[in-house]
Amino acid sequence: MATRRPRLVRLVAPLLLTGAGMLALNVTGQEPATRPLDCEPGGLCDPMPESPLAYAAMCELELGVPPKIDCGAGVPIPITVDGTEIFENPGLHECDNASLQVGDCMPGSSLQRYQGANRDGTARDDAVWISFCRHDGRGTEEYDVPDSVQMIGYNYDTGATCFFESADNSPWTYVDDQNRLRGVMPGYDEPGFDDAYTVPGPAGIQCVQCHQADPFIHNPWIKSARLPEDPGQPVIPVIPGNNPPYYVVGAPEWDMRTIHIEGNGCLACHRIGMNTLAEFTGDHWDPNEHMPPHDPGSLAADLEELAACWENGPENTLGCDWVIPPAGECDGGVVGDDYPFAAARFNRRTGGLNGAEAAGWRRPGC
Repeated sequence: MATRRPRLVRLVAPLLLTGAGMLALNVTGQEPATRPLDCEPGGLCDPMPESPLAYAAMCELELGVPPKIDCGAGVPIPITVDGTEIFENPGLHECDNASLQVGDCMPGSSLQRYQGANRDGTARDDAVWISFCRHDGRGTEEYDVPDSVQMIGYNYDTGATCFFESADNSPWTYVDDQNRLRGVMPGYDEPGFDDAYTVPGPAGIQCVQCHQADPFIHNPWIKSARLPEDPGQPVIPVIPGNNPPYYVVGAPEWDMRTIHIEGNGCLACHRIGMNTLAEFTGDHWDPNEHMPPHDPGSLAADLEELAACWENGPENTLGCDWVIPPAGECDGGVVGDDYPFAAARFNRRTGGLNGAEAAGWRRPGC
């Protein structure tokens, strides 16, 4: 078994970019491991169970118990048009900050942050949970995208992450006369929990296809919901460091790779999930108009360097590698062509192949 990874030091993420020389290092200050697959985060564990209640029990060791969600108690995601808050759906891409997922502008969604807690009610400072009650506006005449209730739990020290998605939540939720999704979902210790939620990975879908860089996706839409007790912070946590630990409980076979280029300025503050970035840019979001926050556009050449690696593939790009994050006792680091968990639906060429003869990598914006 691999040696235990030194405990992470949790620091406030810097506002300015750090020195480029740090980019090849993981958070322990060591060179990325070249054979990280000798270690499995959390040790050998059971595969993903079919029951949400059984999955909650699997997550409990690292995260405590999942919270009971009251959608009416969450912080609304404000939707504005020309700076004025609205409460009716203006249509896709018709608001100031659309969702970057097909341009959803539907009001009535909310977020809530919960400190981790054990079954006996004692607090867990190492864990955080986020709930997302989504009043969805991405439907079409052919298909109405249903509203949903989701939970993500994260352990800051080990990176252990659990995803819960609602099944048919209509027995517990409703839309009020102000167009807001409300309702109380069953708690883990109440009848109905197994009916209200599903375990991650239905139909072979991996949550990390979108939640690539870390468990919590940030964009202007979702970050507009702020903590009432500290409006300087979004409800969605900002995980400290440029290489925080991350793995999904019960899913050791999920594809955790992102690309890495030593000295690339975009990676000085955080990892980048290029598949997620491609979705954002495909929804009319230009990174150079927003990033880095203190000087937008100043890292355009670094972004182009990442895009070229994504288009051509790390295997065909000198100085670009696939890496996996540190996780539990495992250091993470560079992985090669023998990585056994390469996904079929993402992190691959558009032709669905993994070799040089394929059609090319999906470029952000395409």
